[in-house]
Amino acid sequence: MSNEPDDPRSEWDPLGWELEGPADQSSNLPVPRAVEVVASIPPDDPPYRSRNPAVTMLVASVLLAVFGLVGIGIGVGSIFFNQDTPPPEVVVISGPQVVSAPSGQPPTIQAPLVVPPADQVPSEQSTESVVPVDPVVEVARAVIPSVVLIEAVATEEQIAEFPDLDLPELGPEGEMPPESELEPPEELPEGLEDRPLIVGQGSGIIYDVSGHILTNAHVVGEAEEVRVQFADGTRAEGIVVGSAPAIDVALVKVDADIALTPAVFADRSTVEVGQLAVAVGSPFGLQQSVTSGIVSAVGRAVREGTGESAFVEMIQTDAPINPGNSGGALANRFGQVIGMNTLIQTDGSIVGNIGLGFAIPSDIALNIAQRILAGESTELGFLGVSGTDPEMGQPGALVIEVHDDTPADRAGLMAGDLIVLIDDEVVSTFTELAAKVQFRAPGTEVELGVVRDGEPITLTVVIGSLPVEEPEE
Repeated sequence: MSNEPDDPRSEWDPLGWELEGPADQSSNLPVPRAVEVVASIPPDDPPYRSRNPAVTMLVASVLLAVFGLVGIGIGVGSIFFNQDTPPPEVVVISGPQVVSAPSGQPPTIQAPLVVPPADQVPSEQSTESVVPVDPVVEVARAVIPSVVLIEAVATEEQIAEFPDLDLPELGPEGEMPPESELEPPEELPEGLEDRPLIVGQGSGIIYDVSGHILTNAHVVGEAEEVRVQFADGTRAEGIVVGSAPAIDVALVKVDADIALTPAVFADRSTVEVGQLAVAVGSPFGLQQSVTSGIVSAVGRAVREGTGESAFVEMIQTDAPINPGNSGGALANRFGQVIGMNTLIQTDGSIVGNIGLGFAIPSDIALNIAQRILAGESTELGFLGVSGTDPEMGQPGALVIEVHDDTPADRAGLMAGDLIVLIDDEVVSTFTELAAKVQFRAPGTEVELGVVRDGEPITLTVVIGSLPVEEPEE
């Protein structure tokens, strides 16, 4: 049905003109088209009605309150049920180690060491009073009781070299008088004639509870007797049991009736470049001095010792070492002795430390000590080759010449062979080969890994003794 308005100003105003004024003013306006009204179709979904904000806030508040109460309940419950549970403990695990054995038994390599933390009751300590301990402090506490001061006493032959020796009168603490008072007395003060003449000084490491002490051969020299001062100030007399001058290891023994603290030794296989290294000794007689640094290198072949000096695979460290440190301990962060401080390298103009110190690895020093105690020979091993390092290509020991009637000759080594292994130990240079061979006792059977004409082969060699040169007539 059509429904047309009679007047645009009528109550029916679909276009919302809302015109005012006389009716004749509409003559200039466009006439709206006819509109047909049809039945409307309601939507399928009910119309959206906005939620009351007050209701939303109320629901959120209730949920937050419920979750808060649940959390508080869980926290209180955990405190109640776990109040008797001990706090987690931290353990320090080290690598394999060599530990001093009881009297009569040599040190042996043990399984990895587990050091539990000290017993502490958390409730008795506040977090403000807990002060972290420096690792060097812990090492010093563990090692100092096992390091001693050694003084070598002159022999009768050495004293005989100084027949006109005049000794000054010493002070109450053994100090020298001023130079103005250094006048030779007509006769020695009472008791001074019995004072031993000291010809060498260094450090030592307690080997076992029987009183054996490791030190360097150059510390005792030709002395037969020594004086030892322990960490607590106790002094005792001792004797030199034996020495290996070529490798610079000696063993002394004291019979003091005191409780000794043998050192704990770690095998060199546990030593890594960059790890903490702590040196303990008596530089210039200053007993129990502690310095620290790192391990700068391992397996550094250095010519060492006196007489038939040998190459020794040493531990290099920048921990300050000075005269008097010889024979002292070089320890790792677990308080285990990894080496015996032996020598320093200088530029010729500086006598003291410049950051190039060397220590004999513990297992080498212990091996020599065990040979001395067993009455075995400490002479150097001998192979019988001359060689050098290869200029290019694979590292190893390049054989230049094989000497006649030597262990190398009998084993079938040839000039041009490249020795790369000895008993599965890698050989990188000719000096490393020399160090590994000289350390082995004569009569020891070893296997050499050799590269010949580009092909790997294995040769079995029995290490011999270094030939003794006959004096020229």
